[in-house]
Amino acid sequence: MLDFRPPKDTPALIGLAKLFLPVILKVDLQGMRIEVIGDGLERFRSLRGKRTIVCPNHPNRHDPQVMFAFSKLAGEDFNFLAAREVFDYDNGWNGFWLQHLGCYSVVRGAPDRESFKTTKSLLVAGKKKLVIFPEGEISRQNDTLMPLECGVPTLAFWALDELQKTDAGANVFLMPVATKYTYRESIRDELERSIYKLEERLGLSTNVQDSLYRRFRSIAQALLQALEKEYNVKPGAQATLNDRIVGLRSTILKNIAAYLQVELPLGLSTLDCVRVLRNHLDDFIYNDENDLSAYQRKIHDEKAEKVKGIYRDLDRVVNFISIYDGYLKERLTQERFADVIDRFEVEVFGRNTIKGPRLVLIDIGRPISLIEQYPSYKTNKKAVLQKLTEELSLQISTMLEALENKRSPILID
Repeated sequence: MLDFRPPKDTPALIGLAKLFLPVILKVDLQGMRIEVIGDGLERFRSLRGKRTIVCPNHPNRHDPQVMFAFSKLAGEDFNFLAAREVFDYDNGWNGFWLQHLGCYSVVRGAPDRESFKTTKSLLVAGKKKLVIFPEGEISRQNDTLMPLECGVPTLAFWALDELQKTDAGANVFLMPVATKYTYRESIRDELERSIYKLEERLGLSTNVQDSLYRRFRSIAQALLQALEKEYNVKPGAQATLNDRIVGLRSTILKNIAAYLQVELPLGLSTLDCVRVLRNHLDDFIYNDENDLSAYQRKIHDEKAEKVKGIYRDLDRVVNFISIYDGYLKERLTQERFADVIDRFEVEVFGRNTIKGPRLVLIDIGRPISLIEQYPSYKTNKKAVLQKLTEELSLQISTMLEALENKRSPILID
């Protein structure tokens, strides 16, 4: 398993990062602005000094920067839980900065004991609030949540168990947070450029007389056909676009499981299947080689390099988890259009582009007190964890809907 990366909070570096935050937002994030809705900031500050897990949705790869910017607005420093693999980006430099800014790692979907122990210790100490994205993956979908697991309330109750040994009045809170990315102006020109580049890469002819939506559909069909051919998926004659997307995901996961000789338990969600397979990959690739001979290490490293390509297959499944036919047709805002085009750019080019200056709206929910649920938790853990997970999901989803209804979006034809 990947080695644990603990937080190494360095106040001087945290202060320096906050000092240069306006430059980062303007230059690196192309003019991003952060706005907290209504009295959200006051509601958040009401928990100052209290043990709290901050639980935002996770629609975008820039969510950590957004929450760091929010910490500056709130006048607090946070600790952050981040996926273990991101600490290795940029030859490890990404991990250096993350750790010194208060981040620590977790191997997603695995019993990462060191990470869990650190989470409990940080909550018990209560020096900083802790940010955990309960979706566990970037959804790349700005309006809705992926299904939440019970991990966040479970970790919170473990800390509360520890606190009760010395302080029966201690409490831990869950704070739901909704973040919504909007574009401050029309991004139609940038969307047209992105569509054209995708058409060019996929070998499609460009008809500027067609609507952007029709051109998008052509791209989606071409992309799906190419992937079905790559993975030898043969959809039925009557298969809908949704059927084909689900079939592609299922085939990729079955192929990986067979290659790794892993039996996926029945009833797992697509996301949980990805996590199980990713953890098996991690266990093999980062296996302790101290007991191997030099030649055995060479053989292991050769195979490890070969199987690393499977990570790309798993990322592909995650990229398509929330895509379904009709998502755009339901409400064709420029933000929704950009969300899906971002996915296609990641698939085709390996990265996506920022389409224009963004305004990130943040709403703060009602704090969820765990001490009130503690007696019930001691008698029926599963029911209470499920109840709190559902409440967390409902609050975030309701805030996202309200944020959308409060604005006047720009629609795409």
